[in-house]
Amino acid sequence: MVDPLEKYRMLKISREKEASLPSFSSHDEARKYFKDIYGNKFQMTASFMVDDLKCYSYILVLDQKAFDKGRKEMEKNGLVGGSDYFLSTQVLQIMEDGSVHINH
Repeated sequence: MVDPLEKYRMLKISREKEASLPSFSSHDEARKYFKDIYGNKFQMTASFMVDDLKCYSYILVLDQKAFDKGRKEMEKNGLVGGSDYFLSTQVLQIMEDGSVHINH
């Protein structure tokens, strides 16, 4: 049986994969790249300014079932118990200049 944490590690974008990403010239170009690969599992959550550049924050849903269950629990109770919900996504930031940072 696969360790639950290992399951999420296998689905995440690794540091190696991040290092091999193409260079993007804009947020739109990077967003399209990830949307083409991950479809609706790649979702924007917020945007904010960092210095003079706009930063777009996204999640990559790794486990749709755990993510949906956690969202429902959050809506109902205002909080989520356990770690499945928090492990069910990976956070990515894309700057308006196309630079990408992936949380590991």
